[in-house]
Amino acid sequence: MLDLQSRDMIIPSYAIDASTKSNLGDLVGHNHNDLSGFYPLADGVDAFVARLALIESAQHTIDVQYYLYHRQQTTKLFTAYLLAAAKRGVRVRLLLDDMSQADSAFDLGALAHHPNFSVRLFNPFPNRSLPALGFITNFKLLSRRMHNKSFIVDNQVFITGGRNMGNAYYAGEDHAEFIDLDVLAVGKIVPEASIAFDLYWNHELAYPIQTLQGESDDAALQKVTDHLDNYVKQNHDSNYVQRLRASNLVTLLDSGHLDLDWQQAEIFYDHPDKLLNEVGQRSANMSPHLFQAMGEPKHKVIIVSPYFIPQEQGVKRLTEWAQRGVEVIVLTNSLAATDVAAVHAGYGHYRAALLRGGVKLWELKPSDLAALEIPNNKIRKTGSSQASLHAKTMTIDDSLFFVGSLNLDPRSFELNTEMGVLVHSEKLSMMLRDWVDSKMKLFAWQLELKNPTEDALVWRDIVTGEIFKNEPQTSSWRRFQVWFMSLFPIEDAL
Repeated sequence: MLDLQSRDMIIPSYAIDASTKSNLGDLVGHNHNDLSGFYPLADGVDAFVARLALIESAQHTIDVQYYLYHRQQTTKLFTAYLLAAAKRGVRVRLLLDDMSQADSAFDLGALAHHPNFSVRLFNPFPNRSLPALGFITNFKLLSRRMHNKSFIVDNQVFITGGRNMGNAYYAGEDHAEFIDLDVLAVGKIVPEASIAFDLYWNHELAYPIQTLQGESDDAALQKVTDHLDNYVKQNHDSNYVQRLRASNLVTLLDSGHLDLDWQQAEIFYDHPDKLLNEVGQRSANMSPHLFQAMGEPKHKVIIVSPYFIPQEQGVKRLTEWAQRGVEVIVLTNSLAATDVAAVHAGYGHYRAALLRGGVKLWELKPSDLAALEIPNNKIRKTGSSQASLHAKTMTIDDSLFFVGSLNLDPRSFELNTEMGVLVHSEKLSMMLRDWVDSKMKLFAWQLELKNPTEDALVWRDIVTGEIFKNEPQTSSWRRFQVWFMSLFPIEDAL
């Protein structure tokens, strides 16, 4: 069981000063005043390569914060690189939400035995042997999770976006892949991201793994070290590692030739007290501040959200924009593509109202995604049979670009903690707009009302001209399951 008094002995730690001499600092430069430089990581392989290359370049600190940390090929390679960095003297701080860590406690505890490697679990389950019992005894708190994604090296480079740690996020699986987006950032925004990390790292809900698992020992650390070393050797010539080597991103990073977009930007994040506050008490919530900073659109809004439940308030806002002449485009998962059918149940009954109000609604197809070129990067499917949208991004009037962990659903707004960056960038905005205008029709169905006076929908394949009267590429049983879930009042928990 979790000893709630054990936090009294926890020593806080903080990011190094951003002015600390670092090779990474030399690469990115310090002559851009109050601007931040951004580089999009749309391709899963490049997104993973960027993380590994930055770990190898680290001289002082690596701070890592994720919601999910799956025990899969990519995560093992990532962890091996972190441990190698710790061995050469780099301080590693790994902060994970406890939702998926029940099977990893031994390994995480062993890693934390290294003097340069610290592991903390956020909002941990009190019963370590039977964590599911926590939902019975304290559902109110344990159903609310840390959903943030943050990766910071030497307080000089920062990566954030939609990706957790696991194969599907980094093009590492043959049967499924998440279509996702991160940005690599340097400049003014990085120390601001470190302040956010420190806030979570030192929060009362963050527990060192030793207080949960007990102290580890040299034998356990050696066992995990040997396992990771052997895993790296065994995968040295694997297809995935060869794809990592083929990425030219390392060369661009090492040479300092990344085509960074230097712009004004702000970081937004929920205060971790959000999980302790009553739902509806928004003093710790980032979303009101984000939407205030985004302002009212004048011409065009593009919203990409894999889990999209606008609720009545969101429908009202989006349709008001559309009726004022703003082009409002929303891309989300189709039922065939989603990995969370319950969310689709919550989203489905808002579609007719959105369409009737003038919103253009698109749903991602689950398969047959070909290579898609975008500036400096690619969104691609490589042999996978199932694609699911996971990117969370928005643009306003081709001038404001947001990317982060925030879905447009009640769980992100009210229950979980989230983060993201808002960049005043025409370049990043146009990257998304160009894809929407020229390529989205290849990868998504457009929804329409069958009849303006009814709620019945049709799905149109713009490329083939096919029209579907039911959710495409789904069975009647799956459609029944979603309909049945929609009968229950679960929307606020989705």
